Amino acid sequence: VEVELTGWDTHQDNFERTKQLSGQADQGFAALVEDLGRRGMLEKTLVLGIGEFGRTPRINGQNGRDHYPRVFSAALAGGGVKGGQVIGASTDGGTDIKDRPVTIADLFCSICHVFGINPRQENLGPLDRPIKIVDGGSVVRELF
Repeated sequence: VEVELTGWDTHQDNFERTKQLSGQADQGFAALVEDLGRRGMLEKTLVLGIGEFGRTPRINGQNGRDHYPRVFSAALAGGGVKGGQVIGASTDGGTDIKDRPVTIADLFCSICHVFGINPRQENLGPLDRPIKIVDGGSVVRELF
């Protein structure tokens, strides 16, 4: 199931828009995790809070933040993930990875791990070309 909250492309008025969006996302994410836990479904459900990339640590001329794929964050809950931890860190200025890099391929391998899927499995694409579920990466063992 995918739940989407659009509007995060905050090239302008980043601070006010992020405050509003975070209020919606935080409340929804927390309520979902709490409800799944209360129903005994959290261990069998993986909840991810993630965008497609990060945001620049610098504010642009329109009081916004632009696309920045070098550093980003993701939140995971359930699915056997150990809660209450931070894996990796950025530099103080947020411009680079300082400690324990986690790549997109690592994240996807970890998602496959939760569901018992072999990330190296190849499926045939529309042109009968084999395509791996995940190309490279490894499971982030600290998560589990």
